[in-house]
Amino acid sequence: MDAFILYTLKSSCCLSAGYLLYILLIRRKTFHRIKRFVLLAIILSSLIIPELTLQISPGREDIVFEQQKPAFLSAIQSVIPEKPDSTTLTQAPENKTGNLVQLIYLAGFTIQIILLLNAMRRIFILFRKSDKIKYKGLRLAFIPQNISPFCFGRYIMISEKDFQEHGDKIIRHEQTHLNALHGFDLIITEIYLALTWYNPFVWLMRFEIKQNHEFEADRNVVRTGFEPSDYQLLLVKTAVGEHRFRLANQFNQINIKTRINMMNKRKSSSLAMLRIMFFIPLIALMVQVFAQKEIITSGSDGKVNSNRKYLSLNTDQLKSLGFEWTRSGLFYKNNRLDRKDKSTLCLYFTDSTYSASIILQKGEKISGHSLPEKFLKKLKPTNFDFYPVAVTSFNGFRTLDMTASLNNSSEELLPVQINLAELNACNRKDTLVFWFRMTETLRKLLPPEVNATAFLQPCPENPPNK
Repeated sequence: MDAFILYTLKSSCCLSAGYLLYILLIRRKTFHRIKRFVLLAIILSSLIIPELTLQISPGREDIVFEQQKPAFLSAIQSVIPEKPDSTTLTQAPENKTGNLVQLIYLAGFTIQIILLLNAMRRIFILFRKSDKIKYKGLRLAFIPQNISPFCFGRYIMISEKDFQEHGDKIIRHEQTHLNALHGFDLIITEIYLALTWYNPFVWLMRFEIKQNHEFEADRNVVRTGFEPSDYQLLLVKTAVGEHRFRLANQFNQINIKTRINMMNKRKSSSLAMLRIMFFIPLIALMVQVFAQKEIITSGSDGKVNSNRKYLSLNTDQLKSLGFEWTRSGLFYKNNRLDRKDKSTLCLYFTDSTYSASIILQKGEKISGHSLPEKFLKKLKPTNFDFYPVAVTSFNGFRTLDMTASLNNSSEELLPVQINLAELNACNRKDTLVFWFRMTETLRKLLPPEVNATAFLQPCPENPPNK
C-alpha cells in the first residue's frame, strides 16, 4: 500500500505540473479539440511516467540506484517509510503515522468510489423511467424533471419542455458530445480523481475537461448555421435547470458567461498551436524526476548482461540488507535464525580471495587471523530471515552455493547486483550477484518504488564444462 500511495503522489505531481503549463499556455485558445487531447495526454502520461523504468549507466562512483529526490518527496517518504531503521530486527517497526496515512487515503478513495457509483445509479434510474424515441437518426430519452439536458451512452436525455421549445439547438449541442465520445474522457477523469482525490489540481482538471467539452460543442452548434446571439440567449434561458450528474456533460452546467465569451473570441492563430511543444521538455523532466531508475552495470568482461535483470541498490540500501565493505573487500554476516542449527553465515570477497564463505555453528567463533577474518569477528551479524543462498558472477557462473536450503532448484529468488568498483571495495572491477529468498522482511526493507516481483527468477545453473 505504501508503494501505491507513493505512486499516486508521483502521478499527482506530474498532473499538477501539466495542468499548470496548460493554464499558462493554451487554456484561452480556441483550438478546443487539440486542447482536449492535451488534457487527456496529461492524465495518461501522469499514470504512465511513475511506472517507467530508466536504465542508466553510471559514469562515476557516487551515482546510485536513485537520483536525488525533490525535497517534497523526501518529506512525504519520511511519513511513508522506505525501510525500517534497525538492521538487526527481523520485523519492521510499526509506523503509526504511515498507517494513519493509509487509512485516510483509503477512506477518501472509498468515498469517491461510492459517490461515483451513486451517480451512475441515479442516471440508470432516470434512464429506466424515461420515454425513449428515435428522432432524426438519434436516440432520445424524455425525462419528466426540469434537469439540464445531457448524454448517457448513445442517448440524449432531455425534458419534453426543452425539446419542444429549443429541441434542434440542444440536440445539435448534445450530438457533438456523443460523436466526439466525450463520455470516455469523463470516465477516465473520474477514475483518476478517485485515485488521487487529495490533489486539488485533479479537481480543477476535471472542471477544465468539462468546460472544454462545452466549448467544443458550442462551436459546433454555431458552425452548423444557428445564430450565435440566439444560441447564447438559449444558454441564459436554460441556466435554471438542475445539475447533478458528475458523469455527464450537462447542457448548461459550465459558467454561461465564460462560454459566451469563448464563442465571441477570435479564432487563435495556427502559430499558437506551437505552444504545445513546451510540453515535450516538461514530459522529459517528469520522466527524469519520477520514473524508476535501474543502473546497468558491466560485468567482469566489460559487457552488459542483457539476458538477466538484476536489482541495483544504493549504498544505504545495501547496508540495510547487511552488507559492509572497506578498502579490503566486501563482507556479509547473518545469523540464520530460520535454520534449526542457528548457524551463522559469513561471506567475504577480497583481492586475494575471489569468494569465500564461513559457516559458524551456534557458539562457534572465527578462528582465523587474516584481515577479512578479523573484520568478520568484529562485524555485528544481522538477524534477518533472509540471506544469500547463492552468489554468482554477473554472467551467471556460481561462485558460492548455499542452495541446499531451497525447496527446489526452480524456486524464484531476488538477485541483487553489487559492483565492487562502485563501492571502492578492494581493487576489483567485477560485479557479483547475490541471490536472496524473497521474504516479507526483505520486501519491507526494499524501497517502496521497487517492484521486487519483476526481478524474481531461478538461480542460473552452471553451464556444463566443454
